[in-house]
Amino acid sequence: MGVSGPKPLPLFGTFLERCLNPMPHLDQSYVRKYGNIFGIFNGTDPVLLIADPELIKQVLVKDFHRFTNRRELQTEHPFINKNLFNTTDDTWKRLRTIMSSTFTSGKMRKMYPLVRQCLQEYLDHLDGVTRDGGADIDAKAMHQNFTMDVIASCAFATKTNSQYDPNNPFVVNGRNVFVFRAIKLIPAFIFPKRINKLLGIRTHLGEEPNNWICDLASHMLEKRRNGFKNNDFLQLLIDAKAGDQNNNKDANADNLEAHHVNQGEEEMLAEKSVLNGNIGAKSLTDDEIIAQSWLFLIAGFETTATTLGYISYLLALNPSAQEKLYDEVMGAVDSDGEISYEDLQRLPYLDACLSETLRLFPPLVRLERIASEDMKLGTKGVTLKKDQMIEIPVYPIHRSEKYYENPDEFKPERFLPENRHKLIPYTYFPFGTGPRNCLGMRFALMEVKLAISHIVMRYRFKRCPKTEVPIEYFNLTPMLTAKSITLGIEKR
Repeated sequence: MGVSGPKPLPLFGTFLERCLNPMPHLDQSYVRKYGNIFGIFNGTDPVLLIADPELIKQVLVKDFHRFTNRRELQTEHPFINKNLFNTTDDTWKRLRTIMSSTFTSGKMRKMYPLVRQCLQEYLDHLDGVTRDGGADIDAKAMHQNFTMDVIASCAFATKTNSQYDPNNPFVVNGRNVFVFRAIKLIPAFIFPKRINKLLGIRTHLGEEPNNWICDLASHMLEKRRNGFKNNDFLQLLIDAKAGDQNNNKDANADNLEAHHVNQGEEEMLAEKSVLNGNIGAKSLTDDEIIAQSWLFLIAGFETTATTLGYISYLLALNPSAQEKLYDEVMGAVDSDGEISYEDLQRLPYLDACLSETLRLFPPLVRLERIASEDMKLGTKGVTLKKDQMIEIPVYPIHRSEKYYENPDEFKPERFLPENRHKLIPYTYFPFGTGPRNCLGMRFALMEVKLAISHIVMRYRFKRCPKTEVPIEYFNLTPMLTAKSITLGIEKR
């Protein structure tokens, strides 16, 4: 590739460094040592890492047609491989075009009551925990229970209450989907793709829980085909058709959320050009619906719960920001103590607190794309071969002194509407950017904002003796996963 980088070991490449160090810290050290363009090795396969905003824009937006795909993670389940995250080329384009209609603001408004109902059960649990005034809580575990209930309700039409019934079959199997032995992933990372295919090496995600989840989705889908309907994600997938994505669009909501994915005129034109054209079948097959329901669990459980944990942690460490957020929320509640979907989207300090949380703690540590052809990248002429992977280290970019003053400090004011013009494009992308950004962003933002606003309205997060500062992360995970987030909480 003609770039610098850490020295690889035979067979393993630089993968052992990833095994021994949390990836966010490893990436920070790489960027500091080698600059904004450097190379590593997954086994014997070279990987180019780019942390330069202009190159990031080239890969994710301008030359998207050359970098459409991610790494394929083949699993043992025939349905799961059909999920949006894992599909490639025209199959991805077709799924994305159809599913764009499921995440408009109008559709999110319909699911708002389901999320609010799950939240009420969480608030009732917190009432019990704080009955005597205050307590120390495992914020990570409690938020996970809430997000699991939301997924069960919205994607599987299943009632759970994870706070009180952790042995519910959906909760047990939903959690076990994420339980796997890391050693089984190593061959998929260190051997070239062709060797993995030849040897039949697949990404192991736990066969039993995956089968159980997919069987449940299939059963609920059959009920819907027999006439039962509901305002949930499963129904949206059934009803989704290509060409419907302009229905129920809210331009104001789009503008409020655009900074999360660097969405300007150029980005919208790029997405439009990619998703236009003949895509074949314009609705989802049953297998594809089941795969997307499974993806809703995979993409919406740990990431959303972790973000809730991080914003709770930051508010506990920054009490003045917490009180400012409380004042804003209280100014938006109605006579019943509720916040409407529309008003929730229009709370600037709430969005600023969440944006700053996502800057400091992005859900994914790296973004990745695969080159579809041999090419030169950027003005320096870095050579890429067809099928070579490019990764974008999100964490060190979000925390770079080049782009953010005092980058490790929690300063929500950076993201207030009057300050967003100061943000350097492509230095903040917690949901990715370009045509392949996170389609579920709007739902995730709604879920976190609704939860944190109602919690702050009733309770106060505090630092306690068990609160770890700084947070420690797990190794060998693509997500920025904290080992522990223990906080104090008290009633207002």
